[in-house]
Amino acid sequence: MDGVKLADRLAYGAGCAARRVGFVHDAFRPDGPEAPLEPAKRFLRLSVAYALLGGSMTAPSGFAEPFRQAWADWSYLRPGDYLAGPEGVAFVAVVEPPKPMLVVMTNAVVTLARTSAPVLAGLNPYGASIRTTETVLVRGFPASLLVGGSADRAKTGLPDDARLPGFTAMLPVVAGVQPSVDDVLMDETGGRFVLTAVETVGAVWRLSLVQAVS
Repeated sequence: MDGVKLADRLAYGAGCAARRVGFVHDAFRPDGPEAPLEPAKRFLRLSVAYALLGGSMTAPSGFAEPFRQAWADWSYLRPGDYLAGPEGVAFVAVVEPPKPMLVVMTNAVVTLARTSAPVLAGLNPYGASIRTTETVLVRGFPASLLVGGSADRAKTGLPDDARLPGFTAMLPVVAGVQPSVDDVLMDETGGRFVLTAVETVGAVWRLSLVQAVS
């Protein structure tokens, strides 16, 4: 048996296991920078079973642990696909047969925008970015958004100022888009976060953020 046939058999076996212990999920494939869970982007319905990274399917998941093993017939899936089912929405981060897939559970829907300072004739009394000058790069993507990473002081920068909380976001890489430091990420609740670092790991963006204050 060659490697191709072995990989196909392993994927089939993972799908059989998922049908016994998992739940039916809808699979979506983003084809641009907006609304990856639109009905038109659903391409498959399949069973998926999640487990903790250690392999347990009986222990509860902890806080701030977005990664899961996922068992499914991965021959139909690729990194960046979304899986929506009874346990929430996840996106595929890594597919490395014969190991189970690595997925990221999401808890927010985010929009990524690039800001620019207003350009006015003569003297500019205000040099920071404003929302009317933002250009949307990515809109409506489910993502993992958790407290963590570096923090920063409040805008005044005084020694006794409370530090602003740091956050880490993960979402699939979008072709043709490259986030950069000082871009702004917004969630569905109106929260705003400024990018302080960008890391691309395979098909995943890992963004370090600091919460924006007005």
